[in-house]
Amino acid sequence: MLVDPAPLSVRQVRGPEQIRTPSPGDVIASGRGSYRIERQIGQGAQGAVYESVGAFDQRFALKLQVPAMRPYAEVYGQWRAEAQRLLLLRHPNVVYLHDAFEHNFLFYMALEWCPHTLKELLLHPLPPELAVELMRQLLAATQYLHDNEIVHGDMHAGNVLLTELERPVAKLADFGISQELQGKGFARPNVVHHAIMAPEVVASGYTSRQSDLYQLGLLFFWMVTGQPPLDYGVPYPELVRQVTEGIPRARAEALHAPAGPIIAKMLRRREAYRYASAHEVWQDLRRLRDGA
Repeated sequence: MLVDPAPLSVRQVRGPEQIRTPSPGDVIASGRGSYRIERQIGQGAQGAVYESVGAFDQRFALKLQVPAMRPYAEVYGQWRAEAQRLLLLRHPNVVYLHDAFEHNFLFYMALEWCPHTLKELLLHPLPPELAVELMRQLLAATQYLHDNEIVHGDMHAGNVLLTELERPVAKLADFGISQELQGKGFARPNVVHHAIMAPEVVASGYTSRQSDLYQLGLLFFWMVTGQPPLDYGVPYPELVRQVTEGIPRARAEALHAPAGPIIAKMLRRREAYRYASAHEVWQDLRRLRDGA
């Protein structure tokens, strides 16, 4: 499924001014099929995501990574690492990779089509039973990743995809900055997203399984309250102060909601005092759900 491009020594890599990204109506071909571009649905500094239609009229999210101002080999390495992880990960709550290929010096991944994101639901507090069910699915996926020695590191609402809104199935996506632990308890990330950084990332520059649980705690708070636990839009030093002083945990402790103590434990400043695993979080949530 994953096809290596020709070696750099036998090809000429174009400059960014010569690279043309897809437009609606374009057909992108791989060794496994073709993808007709319908529309762009996401844009980032290093690429974009398109809604596309395959040869049998099935829909895919076609993720594009562009060399841009970065070395070709660096972008290729990032694309290959993410694709290899997704090829090995098969879980109902992890987005499915159908194809990975290079076309015209650009790198693509054809991913399972999920038309919604969790971000769309966070304008208001979610019904408690829905918040718990979505968190159950995310915890199951997180435990699966951790059992496979992978820390996701990028669990924000835009990276939680939903198959539908009536009875949503959550899918973790975007493994571009995930880390392989390789038997260690922590890893040093190359990229940190300020809005979801755990205290240990701020203080010491490392991430761990408990860092993923912290990010899930931020998401859970938002699902329960309809508001983020941090004041976004403030200067970076103020955001760091909120994280290091434990403002998210304090706000979770002040919640008048049954899940408040669980969220507060997920958001403790020292990872040793958070839950030991995603399954341990679910054990407390299950007791809360069954009691309710």
